[in-house]
Amino acid sequence: MITLLATLALLQATDPAPLPDEAVQDSAAIQQAPEPAPLDREAALAGINAALNSIETLRSRFIQIAPDGSSAEGNLALSRPGRLRLDYDAPNPLRIIADGTTVAVEDRALETVDRIPLRSTPLWWLLKPEIDIAEDAAIVSLEREFGFLYLTLRDPSDEMEGEIMFVFSDADHALREWFVTDALGEITRVSLTDVQSDVRLNPRIFVIPEPETRRDSRRGR
Repeated sequence: MITLLATLALLQATDPAPLPDEAVQDSAAIQQAPEPAPLDREAALAGINAALNSIETLRSRFIQIAPDGSSAEGNLALSRPGRLRLDYDAPNPLRIIADGTTVAVEDRALETVDRIPLRSTPLWWLLKPEIDIAEDAAIVSLEREFGFLYLTLRDPSDEMEGEIMFVFSDADHALREWFVTDALGEITRVSLTDVQSDVRLNPRIFVIPEPETRRDSRRGR
């Protein structure tokens, strides 16, 4: 949304070139075109639910923009229900794995693995066995602009701080990106590219690695 607003501001700040007569007529015709139909909220939510529930496996590249403007890229693998993996490109040492019940954030440079319950993260709304957005989350807003649907959600129990905005294609309700706003109001954006559906994924890639100390203790037995 920020990018779209910035683009519009740039266009408004630029003096338009004179239009030939034909272009003026075309412009007038566009201005007289009927307004787009109002958003059918129930139909849009039904389409989003159906599209998400139809996903079995998915593989893509992703681009992440942090609140400070820094970017990172990597590979995403998803297997519903419950499993997801984000491998960041070097030199970023992070790897994120959801195994169905737990989300682990592994820092290979520090050799640490932090775990949180999957249900306590926004990923649960994508990975749960049967998705029903209206039942699963508190809907903050649902808007349509420029051929996309912008769906903003909060945790109705308030156990999960902040909110998340998912962006879907209006035409087929395919997931394009999401914006996570944390408790401090800082926003992280994740965009998907080169998406491939119904691919074969090795289930072993969704196994959360054990900390080095536990591995060492088992070797000593």
